[in-house]
Amino acid sequence: MLRVFMTGSYKPPREFNWGVGVLLMTMTMFLSFTGYPLPWDQLAIWAVTVGSNMARAHPFIGHEGPGASLLAIGDINLVHIGSDVRFALIGGRFVGEATLLRFYVIHCIAVPFIMMIFMAVHFWRIRKDGGISGPL
Repeated sequence: MLRVFMTGSYKPPREFNWGVGVLLMTMTMFLSFTGYPLPWDQLAIWAVTVGSNMARAHPFIGHEGPGASLLAIGDINLVHIGSDVRFALIGGRFVGEATLLRFYVIHCIAVPFIMMIFMAVHFWRIRKDGGISGPL
């Protein structure tokens, strides 16, 4: 990413490929997060607790975020404690065995499969745009 940024290879006609590269980097960081609890020790459990609580405070997908109240129709909240991103990540209200299984499946199957698709698109676009030469 640094080489692409320093050489200006993110400029047209390669801006789509830059976006794909940023998504790949973000998914790599997410792989790091989902791999952290796999040893299932105290450090892993508390890391998942802290990380999922940070997700709970996200402005729109967490029920404690400031934007969650904006996603309401009358008295009906669309984002509540049972439908926010923390609940989806840990598989319940508390960190437990379901959390370990979820993180294992996300880490070993889901994210690598999605990354494989994005990498194929990324390499295809590199080849289509003329390789990794200097900026156009």
